[in-house]
Amino acid sequence: MAEERQPLFVGVDTVIFDLGVSRAKAYDVIKQLNKELKKENPRAIVVAGKVNRIWYEEACLKAGTH
Repeated sequence: MAEERQPLFVGVDTVIFDLGVSRAKAYDVIKQLNKELKKENPRAIVVAGKVNRIWYEEACLKAGTH
């Protein structure tokens, strides 16, 4: 049985659902996480309005929200 693949990036709707924040705040969270990702790894691929799933999930785990 094939394993279902999750998208590589998380969008604003996922952030809104997971964190219970407004759309504007979710975009702020995404922007901040992308900024931190680029600082840690300048070669990382960043997509405006989305955040790398692994980076997002690790940030949520550190914050105790996921």
